[in-house]
Amino acid sequence: MSAIDFDDVPNWRGRDVIDQKGYAVGVIADLYVDEVTGRPEWAAVKTGLFSHRVTFVPLSQAAPHGLRVQVPYDKSQLHDAPNIDPDGSLSADEEARLYQHYGLDYDTAGSSGAGSEFIAPATDKVGEEPPAGTGEGGRLRLRRHTGGTGA
Repeated sequence: MSAIDFDDVPNWRGRDVIDQKGYAVGVIADLYVDEVTGRPEWAAVKTGLFSHRVTFVPLSQAAPHGLRVQVPYDKSQLHDAPNIDPDGSLSADEEARLYQHYGLDYDTAGSSGAGSEFIAPATDKVGEEPPAGTGEGGRLRLRRHTGGTGA
């Protein structure tokens, strides 16, 4: 797979995702970016024709494959990913579980560090204070990419 063009990733919404063998997995419903680096890190992929299940898939090794996006994982590994609610943000704990599931090193995965910065959910404005009660273990590092000026 070729290197990811991060400038093109926002155009991946609505594209089909295929696994390493070319089997269809689902459709990219949302993208989650690291607020510090601005780099897309996860795709929220809607799996199954009639289900509303969303599976988080790392984008670090994803690549366009025609009009589809190919990821270097088996379909079964994608379907067995931890069930995390796509509520607009991922906490450091949720992200760590995903990295572990995919066999990726969480400490070095993102240049901003493992949950070291508070990241506002996609619905918050840049510069606002973090929500009350967001403690050490509940920091948010990633937010849904809205593709515009906000939710």
